[in-house]
Amino acid sequence: MTTTAPEKTAALVLRYATPIEDMTHAARVYQRSTRKHQVYKVLGLLAIFLAAWTFLTSGLGVGPVLLLVLGVFLWFDPVPLLVLSAGLRNSPAVREQYETTFDDRGTYFVIAKNRTNRPWNKYERFLESERVFLLVYGRWAYSVIPKRALSGPEGEAELRAMLQRHISGNKI
Repeated sequence: MTTTAPEKTAALVLRYATPIEDMTHAARVYQRSTRKHQVYKVLGLLAIFLAAWTFLTSGLGVGPVLLLVLGVFLWFDPVPLLVLSAGLRNSPAVREQYETTFDDRGTYFVIAKNRTNRPWNKYERFLESERVFLLVYGRWAYSVIPKRALSGPEGEAELRAMLQRHISGNKI
């Protein structure tokens, strides 16, 4: 019986910048994938309905207004996005050019003079939106790959196939 070696794929090299808009979009995509965000949406909806019920039964007062504000705050869950946005304002992550290489061993990021190598088995899952791919390797820890860095739908399909082949998680 003969065995064949797995077919090696060519490395995919991308060069791009990641502006703060892409980073905050990626954070929203990641946030929406978390269980906490789903629970907050349910709690927010309950608080909004409780505010409406309190208003209808007791009239306008401080209670219904506070419940409404709490419900809206829970529904949108803005704190992680505000913290991220404030932290990225002067970060090299939004100022420097990226060079990212994908191959059968993993990913290699070069940002300014910083280098990061990560084998595929370190990634938990990947997420995809209309604008970005997120390679998730921890809680609120992910790499952002903007789709505009790829060569159109063919490049997106190539990267998606590589991610599906090497990362055993789910995607959006």
